[in-house]
Amino acid sequence: MTNSSNKRRFVGFFMALLTMMALLLAGGNAMAGSVTWESLSDNEKSVLKAFQSDWSSLSDKTQGNLKRWAAKPAIERSRIKQRFGDWQQLSAAQQKKIAKQLKRYKAMSPAQKAKIKQWHEWVKKLPENERKQLREKWAVMTDAERRAYMKDLQQQYGK
Repeated sequence: MTNSSNKRRFVGFFMALLTMMALLLAGGNAMAGSVTWESLSDNEKSVLKAFQSDWSSLSDKTQGNLKRWAAKPAIERSRIKQRFGDWQQLSAAQQKKIAKQLKRYKAMSPAQKAKIKQWHEWVKKLPENERKQLREKWAVMTDAERRAYMKDLQQQYGK
């Protein structure tokens, strides 16, 4: 896998990783007290069946996180699992780099984040061949080359 295609996938990893971390690690006050296995709905039991034998020994926090996980639509759980699996296949160096980029992104102002989101939405609207060229060229370009390339794309496709 090329460096530019890795970078493209990392954006998706960020969002999935944040979601997964929030579900599995974040403290949730909404689920105060222990939840018994018997009190779970049939759907929750089905989704969480791997945890049945250990359920009573799990912390209240973990039970709450798992209950919220089970409430997510199946398609979203599947997408998050896939992204997390992709994350686990990355090297430690790649994971460290992504974590650093994520930390930098989280520290940005809402205006900066909005500008980045707007930029990504604009890029998604480019023709496929332009997006492919952008992915291939971006990693090896200097900042000045990137600005010039983007200016050309904006003149050609508008912004």
